[in-house]
Amino acid sequence: MIFNFLYTLSFQEKPEPGIPKFLGIILTVGIVSICLYYVSRYLETVYAKFYKKPFFVHFYLVPKKLPTHLLPFLNTNALYNQLDKRRKRYFEHRVVQFLESTKFVGREGLIIDDDKRMQITMMVIQLTFGMRNYLLEYVETIILYPSSYYSILNKTENNGEFNPRSKALVLSWEHFNMGNLHQEDGVNLGIHEITHAIHYCSLKSNNISSEIFHNTFLELEKHLSSVELRNKIIESKILREYAFTDKFEFIAVLVEVFMESPDKLKEQFPDIYAYVGRMLNFKYFER
Repeated sequence: MIFNFLYTLSFQEKPEPGIPKFLGIILTVGIVSICLYYVSRYLETVYAKFYKKPFFVHFYLVPKKLPTHLLPFLNTNALYNQLDKRRKRYFEHRVVQFLESTKFVGREGLIIDDDKRMQITMMVIQLTFGMRNYLLEYVETIILYPSSYYSILNKTENNGEFNPRSKALVLSWEHFNMGNLHQEDGVNLGIHEITHAIHYCSLKSNNISSEIFHNTFLELEKHLSSVELRNKIIESKILREYAFTDKFEFIAVLVEVFMESPDKLKEQFPDIYAYVGRMLNFKYFER
């Protein structure tokens, strides 16, 4: 009987050494997925190098919708009004995502209401609408002052600033509104400071939108190395003097003009207009 028992045991399956089958499958799928991601990322980088745009910009399984009471604000945005029905849904989805991921803080007694949150959010979404990565990695908080304020960071009286260390965008609500009221003077505080945030993200973030912005900006810098062209820009007065402070202020002021007076910029400096359009992948002024 004991012999029969031992004989039976000897023919039972012995557990195979190594990783269990289901873990092996999971590991294989994980490795293949990582490989596919990096291959596709490399291919997109090559594609962007030649075509100056990502494989795609918008892809949302279930686009989010704004609460009903916020919908009327969308119609106050010029870009939203010129979009087709499908892209309006994309714009709305991005607004919802930004509102959900960003904290708004009022200073010196300023109350944050729906109007303030929506006006600033829509400006961010407009500037980044051609970019796949539109949630700015280094903007988690937006701080609003009633008017000019003393900046602890810069030790100066400011109307606005971008603070990457605190991941904060700071704005004077008075001056933000002034920029929106005069939309053809090339001076817009919101556009200016948001562009600083986009530019900074392009230097620090590892995504295709940041890569395109940064690489195209380097091309623009090379294009602007011509003394003749620089003198022509200065003489045209299309950019205010503050643009020539440094390269960061230059691109911020340039995007202000691009957004507020695209036809004027395109007529006088079509090459520069094209560079800015490629940086932001923004083609919504084209007719």
